[in-house]
Amino acid sequence: MKRVRFAPSPTGNLHIGTLRTALFNWLFAKRYNATYILRIEDTDKARSKPEYEGNIYEGMDWMGIIEDEGPKKGGKFGPYRQTERIVDGIYQKQLDRLLEEKKAYYCFCTDHDLDGEREDAKHKNRPYIYSRKCLHLSAEEIDEKLKSDISRTVKFEIPDTKSLIVSDGVRDDIDFDCRLISDFVLLKSDGNPSYNYSVVVDDALMGITDVIRGEDHISNTPRQLLLFKALGFTPPQYHHLPMILGQDKSKLSKRHGATAVTDYENQGYLSDALYNFLALLGWSPTDTTEIFDRTSLSTLFSMDRISKSNAVFDVTKLKWMNGQYIRSLEPAALAEKVKPFIDDINLAILDTYTESDVVKIIYSVRDNIALLPDINGYLESFNTSFISFSEKVKSFQFSDSEKQVVLDFCCSVFEHSEFTSENISETMDVIVTKNDGKKGKVFKPIRKALIGLERGPNIVEIVSLLGKDVLSERASFLGKYFSA
Repeated sequence: MKRVRFAPSPTGNLHIGTLRTALFNWLFAKRYNATYILRIEDTDKARSKPEYEGNIYEGMDWMGIIEDEGPKKGGKFGPYRQTERIVDGIYQKQLDRLLEEKKAYYCFCTDHDLDGEREDAKHKNRPYIYSRKCLHLSAEEIDEKLKSDISRTVKFEIPDTKSLIVSDGVRDDIDFDCRLISDFVLLKSDGNPSYNYSVVVDDALMGITDVIRGEDHISNTPRQLLLFKALGFTPPQYHHLPMILGQDKSKLSKRHGATAVTDYENQGYLSDALYNFLALLGWSPTDTTEIFDRTSLSTLFSMDRISKSNAVFDVTKLKWMNGQYIRSLEPAALAEKVKPFIDDINLAILDTYTESDVVKIIYSVRDNIALLPDINGYLESFNTSFISFSEKVKSFQFSDSEKQVVLDFCCSVFEHSEFTSENISETMDVIVTKNDGKKGKVFKPIRKALIGLERGPNIVEIVSLLGKDVLSERASFLGKYFSA
């Protein structure tokens, strides 16, 4: 059975690039019935914080990405936090074996020593490769230094291999020249395992079969494969995703919208829309379809449709897609989603309506909003306050023809026994026909005169929801105001 993992570091909030990685692993798991593991890589004690781990969970929960194994769920391959695995001695056990088999060695070089080597390589215009001077220390010298307070690390000795082929599930095989790879740190001077070492041990012992991650990790892959071989473990299949770029084709940053995933929720995006949008950042279906439900994405997703080219994070397209999802919601569901974003002024307006009419009001403006807070720009249309209405009407100028249109509508609409949107629409059609079929000559003056606004949602929906009593009061005022 296939096993994949999402392994974030809690050194910051969950952001878009990391979430895309989580999603692609999730889609892979759903498509191939794989186990989805969450592993928290928190060996950077200075930067790792509980609140960041909490933000990771919050973002994943909002997106509906639920792990099968992890720090909260548990599992037979735990613990699933690297700091807990350090305490359990998991990394030390494998490290002792590498030292015993002479595949790793203690290094006592100081930062000053290593910086000097790097500067020398730079001066000679060649890649930096560690000199390995600590590799040749005698057993007595090593014992003496280990008994002292001298800082030390443990390094992996790159085998005498000229070439290493990395098989990638997304791109062509990559040939690495191992002679250009320097011996690297397994155990840092603070006693914590390095990234490349801990991730190999964890992936091996957790039985990870496929690693799906960003292409910025390609350079780590040969080191990790060499470690897998040295430890005698079977390596996973690697799949490196294309990078996400801003619309200016530069690396995605905060100015492009690469904020915390939870910020997108707070800005009024729907998780289904972001889910759909991110799935298309580096993956494409076999046709030009852009709107998919989650089940369809899980069914259609395949690694062979992942692009080798970088993906562009287009905020305009994300907003468009969010609008599509908003319009697909049922009335009650839309009302539930949008209510937390309605400001106090507009809440006061909605308080004058019944709960069922509030649902209708919110649903009537769905075509006008791309983000949930956008609704605040349209609810003023439903303000039943006569004082607010009359003051706004008095700020407009009406031509004689416009006044006649408004009065004709008011006279005709009350001829219907029921005040429904169908009857109001029928009346509107009659007035349009009377004015040579020119909707602009009818809709604009009626909106200004009866609503007190120059633009807004569908006028028929507004008038029907305002109700017969409110409209009668306004029509009476307009008759007097126009004749004054």
